[in-house]
Amino acid sequence: MRQLTIEYLLDGHRRGYNFTSSTQGFNDDTLKSVWRSAMPRGQGWGAEVYKGAHSLKSFRLADGRIALSDVTVTDMRDESGRAGIRRAEVKVMQPGEYADHLNVLLRAYPTPLQTEIQRKPGFLERKRIPRVKGEKQMILSHPYIHAQNWILIEALVVKAALDEMSGWAGRIVPFTTLALDYREESQLVILPEAKARTLTDVYVMGI
Repeated sequence: MRQLTIEYLLDGHRRGYNFTSSTQGFNDDTLKSVWRSAMPRGQGWGAEVYKGAHSLKSFRLADGRIALSDVTVTDMRDESGRAGIRRAEVKVMQPGEYADHLNVLLRAYPTPLQTEIQRKPGFLERKRIPRVKGEKQMILSHPYIHAQNWILIEALVVKAALDEMSGWAGRIVPFTTLALDYREESQLVILPEAKARTLTDVYVMGI
């Protein structure tokens, strides 16, 4: 497993988003893919409600490896005073490492949360992630109040991704636990309910 970091630099000749970790050993195709895919899509990250927001985003690389981007909305502002600057720590790993890493993440959630996500869903019970079928994108939504209330959604997505890998088909479903737009996003993507309500051209399932 190797890591890349993307951050926003305010000083020097490299102002703007940059790789701030060493890129040695990564080929150009991998770096381009990480650069294009690491950040969740959408406009409006500068809204006060998203300060401190956290998103996990997984995506495939051309060589068969999997990248998992851990993104945080920082409290920084750019040269014009605009908020919504994000920081991404991207782990690049083999599929077997990916499953192990998701298991580590799942076990790290607080005990009450683990109890909640391990419960078997009852009839018409909400707050469960349905199975992703085929290659079709699944767009889900949930009310976004603040970063802490989204932890349950993140944990449910991680568990769903692990369930997909442990099933009889054993497939990897790329996911984004929080994005502000579904376009050019992962196969499984979760939007804040307020953003989802503005969409008229696509089906969004509330959870």
